[in-house]
Amino acid sequence: MKFTPDSKFMVFCTRLVELTKINLLWLLCSLPLFTAGAATTAMISCVYAFRADESCGSKVFFGEFRRCFKKATALWLLILFFAAMLAADYVIVAYMTFPGRMAVIGLIFFLAFSLILVSGLIFPLLSQFPGTLKETVVNAILLCLAHLPKMLMVTAMNLLPVLLAVVLPQALLLLGFVWLVCGFALMSWYDITVIEKIFAPYRAEA
Repeated sequence: MKFTPDSKFMVFCTRLVELTKINLLWLLCSLPLFTAGAATTAMISCVYAFRADESCGSKVFFGEFRRCFKKATALWLLILFFAAMLAADYVIVAYMTFPGRMAVIGLIFFLAFSLILVSGLIFPLLSQFPGTLKETVVNAILLCLAHLPKMLMVTAMNLLPVLLAVVLPQALLLLGFVWLVCGFALMSWYDITVIEKIFAPYRAEA
């Protein structure tokens, strides 16, 4: 086997290195936690560039990070706020006894899942169709309802690390290494592949 620059193996290695760079940049910029929204939007923009065989290095990442920082951070903090409220509600209700308790717990879980579902579309929307915060949130909700099966696929992928950690805790070290190297970028690539089918008609209208 000849390892020429244009061989399939070398192309695969090059693409894997690019995804690894995107993944590490996302991890680095998400460390303060409150910047995770901007980092996620920047990663999505880079993965879009990656899919189009365009430049997707640190210059693109940090350019997108700066461009969407205010809106992405505001949306991310809003998501964290609602998540914290739902978590607090669950803790309170879990230690109480009253008629309809299980129905309330079921509602909390439904709202939590809905939040995860809509969150999976908010940052791709912000990356590809910049708008006001209200427009982004409303459009994310409407598109989730209109394309529920596709968004369920995206949500299943986004919850995969948590599911694997619960089902296969013995493999957590290996899985953790994969996710640290390129897992989040690969997950974003899958999400975008599905979400682009939702976006396609709206790009045609533009």
